[in-house]
Amino acid sequence: CPDCMTFGPVGIRCPDHSGQARGAARVVRNVQRSTSRYPGIVTMTLIGINVGIYFLQLAGGAPITGNGGWIYLHGVLFGPLVAQGDWYRLLSAAFLHYGPIHLGMNMLALWWIGRPLENYLGPVRYLLLYLVSGIAGSAGALIANPTVPSAGASGAIFGILGAAIVL
Repeated sequence: CPDCMTFGPVGIRCPDHSGQARGAARVVRNVQRSTSRYPGIVTMTLIGINVGIYFLQLAGGAPITGNGGWIYLHGVLFGPLVAQGDWYRLLSAAFLHYGPIHLGMNMLALWWIGRPLENYLGPVRYLLLYLVSGIAGSAGALIANPTVPSAGASGAIFGILGAAIVL
């Protein structure tokens, strides 16, 4: 009967379902619910860490291309050193970059893709996704060519891009 029905802009709705969000409204409500008090804090922290490490490299005497200095030598991904037990290089290489253009493009992509994805996933799951993607990208670089030194956050960036596409 019309007494118990809920009238909406697109017709009459059942009273059992009229209070529940559907379609786009449900997605918006989920995103609004998942936003934290500090939106994008993990993304901004990751950008700060990447930029900070690059400046530490420069301060340590590395050239502007970033392929020198103590931090680079002890953090770059290089297959023979990983085979000798330097497993930390799988992750440390994701925070090193070959120059300001490489760093800037990776951080711009992280800023554009990372903040909305962080708001959707939450900070902990987003950070885990970033770290696992960085390790997976390093593993892929070792499979492709293990004897070439490699660095950059591109693997992590592609991982969060893939997650954003899937979601």
